[in-house]
Amino acid sequence: MSVWRFPISASAARRSPVTRRRAPGGQPGRSRAGLYAWAYPGVGSGVYVALGLVAGPGLGLTPVALLVAGVVFAAAAFAYAEGVSMFPDTGGPAALARHAFDELASFVTGWATCLGLAAAAAVAALFSVQYLSVFWSPLASGWWAAAGAVIVLCLVTAAAILGLERSRRLDGVVGVVDVGVQLLLVLVGLVFVFRPEHLRASLETGSAPSAQQLALAAAIAIVAFAGMGSIGDLPGEARDPVSDIRPVTGALLLSAPLLTVVLALVGLMAMPVVHAGHAGPTTLLAEGPPGGYGNAPMLGIVNAVPLSVVATGLRYLVGLLAAVMLIAFASAALRRCGRLARWLGEHNQLPRSAAALHPEHLTPYLALAGSSAAALALVLGQALAGGLELLAGIWAYAALMALTLVQVAVIALRRSDPGRYRPFATPIAVPIVGALATAAGWITLVVFAGSARDVASASIVGGLVGYCGYRRHRGLSLGERTRANVVTPAAPGIEVAFQTMLVPVNTADRDLPGDVIEVAVQLAAERRSWLVVLAFTEIPLGEEMDMEIEGLDGCIERLAVAARAIGERHGIRVHTTHLRTRDAAETILAEAARRESQLILLRTPGFERTGRRHVAYSHAVRRIVAEATQRVMIVRSEAVKA
Repeated sequence: MSVWRFPISASAARRSPVTRRRAPGGQPGRSRAGLYAWAYPGVGSGVYVALGLVAGPGLGLTPVALLVAGVVFAAAAFAYAEGVSMFPDTGGPAALARHAFDELASFVTGWATCLGLAAAAAVAALFSVQYLSVFWSPLASGWWAAAGAVIVLCLVTAAAILGLERSRRLDGVVGVVDVGVQLLLVLVGLVFVFRPEHLRASLETGSAPSAQQLALAAAIAIVAFAGMGSIGDLPGEARDPVSDIRPVTGALLLSAPLLTVVLALVGLMAMPVVHAGHAGPTTLLAEGPPGGYGNAPMLGIVNAVPLSVVATGLRYLVGLLAAVMLIAFASAALRRCGRLARWLGEHNQLPRSAAALHPEHLTPYLALAGSSAAALALVLGQALAGGLELLAGIWAYAALMALTLVQVAVIALRRSDPGRYRPFATPIAVPIVGALATAAGWITLVVFAGSARDVASASIVGGLVGYCGYRRHRGLSLGERTRANVVTPAAPGIEVAFQTMLVPVNTADRDLPGDVIEVAVQLAAERRSWLVVLAFTEIPLGEEMDMEIEGLDGCIERLAVAARAIGERHGIRVHTTHLRTRDAAETILAEAARRESQLILLRTPGFERTGRRHVAYSHAVRRIVAEATQRVMIVRSEAVKA
């Protein structure tokens, strides 16, 4: 542990021995509309693939299966939002499980999430190529579709490794186009294929699915909404997280399932359930090419338009735009998988090479390459197996497993850390019911999914075997918590960069130490750095820990707003949390260790001139300096007595 004393004044920057990195782009956060447009493709793009996958077992009750899945995902997403509001971290679900349990639970959650993301990228790449079959029919299925998916995956992986990203404006355009395409398809259905009698016919005796088929359809339908990462990333993108996240999350979790269910109704009106002799009831929505549209369900809707000229134009437009949406979805899934694999490598859950950064582009190139290789293997496996059910089952299996573990972690944190400030707390019944529902869906896949269950289970077990071997090689127990091995790229000159920093603030002071926050955001390593403002309230020994304190909530909100405003000027994400304590030093040290902060910034009064100059340390500051395993920076004002 080292201690730095850092003076604050107008000329402090010139005298500082530290070269400060400014985050690229220091742009303000997104408005509510911008947040919605940015996040919608991650939550709602699954409909382009889910309709055909769910219609097979779901038949005439496909909309019901999708509605059930949407409600279950909403419960899981609200629980996840509560978790990341307490512990924002690039590890996402794995980091949340680590805070709630230990390294083993963190790895299982992270590995399942990685498997789901790799399968999502593979499915999105395949479907994007199949939508492009409107321009060249061989792309609709078989090895041509697999070859096209391989090209798509290679291109998006290369872009990720090279650090190529869409602009903020283009992100918004993609979201608007995504919503626009879905609304266009709904309009087409209402104008050209509105035939309610087909829905009634689909539910006639002999045409409705069995209870087993409906349960399987609802479990697979979770892939239509398995964009939990977008929900978790909202606080880091919002202009005003406290007031914006809840309404935006609600709008996303209402509109995405609603549009999906409406599109399923339109699809069944355009391609109703019919009896196919001994094969039983079926629908073109679930059949593969050349006669069916299971590989590109939106094309089946526009093909039902009676006007051939309009139908042809819509086929080309919808095919192209759906392919673009799915390529963007595949890219986002691979990038998230790469970031999560890097996080696992930093926390000694995968080999450290997974955390390696490209020397020039500063991207986790090995983690991205590994994620892409997994997706490519799944694409080739699908081509050999001859059906999309395998990939869909693997994706749903992994997604439901990860969602269940995340909600269990949120429930466990309610029990183990009840006093922590939860900006987006949900009723405890939400994660409990959600966890039971996702667990039931996962069990359904374990029982009925067949080959998908075997491949997914083998992947999870193989990952666990590798984890156990790696931990043993490192001399660590399976659940032992270790400090993160954060990889920071080297740069010329003397430069210090931090990815996680902690600034303790006593709520009794009422004011934010803006000078300390200014120092912290300037020392940030990169745009994805986190600054945690720990607002702590000291409770006297004679009082209850949950005693009422007038104006405390308002004080915390003011601290959060002021800290976020400073962070926005530098493009750094600032997270504010609050704890009650009887021992400030112990709480600060424990929180710094829990969040793996690389630097603790403390503010002390200025120097006083006695026989010599000295810092007026309080007892808490002395203890932190003596016991901290992190670096400690002492920030003082320039007030010096004559």
